[in-house]
Amino acid sequence: MLSPIPVEEFDASCGDVNEVVALPPAAFTTDAFHEFEMDAVFGHEWLCIGRATDIPNKGDYFTVDALGEQLLVVRQADGTVQVHSNVCRHRAMRVATGSGNARRFKCEYHSWVYGLDGTLQSAPDLNDSPCFVKASVKLPEIRSELWENFVFVTFDNDIEPLAGRLANLSAYLSNWGISDLKSAEPQSFFPVKCNWKVFGDECYHCAHLHSKSWVPMHDASSERIDYNTESNEPEKGIIAYDLVGIEKDLAPTRTGKALQPLLPGLTDDQRRRIAYVTVAPNLLVIAMPDKVKYFMWLPTGTTTSVFAATWLYPESTLQREGFKELWQMELDDLAQVLEEDIYAWESVQAGLHSRNAPRGRYAPSEVVLVRFNEWLIEKYRTADALARLEVAESGEEGHGRTQESIEPVSV
Repeated sequence: MLSPIPVEEFDASCGDVNEVVALPPAAFTTDAFHEFEMDAVFGHEWLCIGRATDIPNKGDYFTVDALGEQLLVVRQADGTVQVHSNVCRHRAMRVATGSGNARRFKCEYHSWVYGLDGTLQSAPDLNDSPCFVKASVKLPEIRSELWENFVFVTFDNDIEPLAGRLANLSAYLSNWGISDLKSAEPQSFFPVKCNWKVFGDECYHCAHLHSKSWVPMHDASSERIDYNTESNEPEKGIIAYDLVGIEKDLAPTRTGKALQPLLPGLTDDQRRRIAYVTVAPNLLVIAMPDKVKYFMWLPTGTTTSVFAATWLYPESTLQREGFKELWQMELDDLAQVLEEDIYAWESVQAGLHSRNAPRGRYAPSEVVLVRFNEWLIEKYRTADALARLEVAESGEEGHGRTQESIEPVSV
């Protein structure tokens, strides 16, 4: 479909950070644009949905809903990870819920049974029917890849493999050993009342919104932020910055220091940095001296999303005496920070619905948002151009353009 907001409207959000403005408010609030964006971006990109280290053994699984698709992620007998549709091939009921370990999956509605690889094993009253070919039925497999043991899926069978896009990032993060790190607690989503783009990561707000929470524990002033870290590849949707400490092993805890054993492979320079890396559209990796955290979000509607924050450590740290107490201490130390973030995200979303909602100027330290915008808007332009080509070839006029009274907002 054509973009409900003319793509030319987005030009003002690309370019020099000293000149550009935010995306149009309608890009965050209108159902027609959300529908366009879900296809233009999420329908043709790699999406992170979780960690393979959360399902280490044969039959381990977890479920996740992504863009209205119910997905089942399963560790196979050969050690590989497969992602299947979590929708029974009989009456479309959910096959599995939550997470756990299973030898097979049985739909509770009519007891259709599927193997770990999604093949149908039993269909009561139909198993011996000459009119039913059981071997032809299987839960559809969703195209997936692992990167550093993160599970990614795509609904586009023609998109390039993920590994090449993230090869340089893997090299940059190699000393953190992310692939081997395990979750302190499996990821858990919670709902947030905002459009997914509101999660866009920057640290301009750190010294202001978090002045009484984060700042007393870790300096977040603008001079401590490196926006030109070598992990940046904005054209690939990799947008990064580093928070650089005045000394090694600093962390946002009440002690000001990392609480767990340091990751063994880090250089002295890396021990002074907290690396923030967004892998667009829905993953933020935060690499620290003693751990790696990741934030993940998925849109559930035009103005609603789900969000998860998960902490990763070496197995040796997780098994260390006193780990849970120190981990809980750090969770408590950062609880106010998350509360402030959620308050800001939902407040911004409410403000974007105002008839006076601005396309505000960016501050220099919001350059990461401009880089994200440019990656995102290129997706809009590509999808809109393809739709225009299809319209031209079909001879139809304006097919797919639904303005929904979207009016340009003055800068």
